[in-house]
Amino acid sequence: MEKEENNKKLELAIYETLPVEVRLTLEKQSQHFPLKILKPANENKGIRSRRNVLTSIEKRKLGLHKLPKTGLKYESCAPLHQLWVEYMENFLELENSTAGANKDLLYQRIAKADYHGCLLMVTRSKCPSYIGAKGIVVLETKNTFQIICDDNQLRILPKRDSVFTFNISRWTFTLFGNHMNIRPSERAARKFKSKPTIDF
Repeated sequence: MEKEENNKKLELAIYETLPVEVRLTLEKQSQHFPLKILKPANENKGIRSRRNVLTSIEKRKLGLHKLPKTGLKYESCAPLHQLWVEYMENFLELENSTAGANKDLLYQRIAKADYHGCLLMVTRSKCPSYIGAKGIVVLETKNTFQIICDDNQLRILPKRDSVFTFNISRWTFTLFGNHMNIRPSERAARKFKSKPTIDF
């Protein structure tokens, strides 16, 4: 009986509130040896700031990736072509690369080059209406070259089943559109393998 009473007293003692003096001493001790590190609460934790950036769907709806069909002039794109010629002369290093026996490096650079500002002409195509089209490239996509012609008309030329030529100083280069069906940004970082030319 005495054991049971002592056990009950111990159980009740656990649930009794501590005396004030004992609580104060425990609080003082816990300041010197905290059980866990308290981090300051973030004031703006509940508020999530949304970035002011358009999504790709919103950009497509607004037509940011499309050029206006009217308003572009060939004369205004002529300085872009001059800049492109300077860029290609430095990028290809034509005097050195054409003198060497191994021209693989030159072909790699031609494949990786940027063609915005290039004066392109379609020499062969499955569609006869595209043959002879000539203009400055104002936009290149995965499957097309968009050029501005002498008559200030914007024309969209498909790369597939087309052959293009362009001139840099005294050299004429040929581009096979079937080998260029890659986004310009991806083409710059890609390693190209030699492919056989496709006859139409």
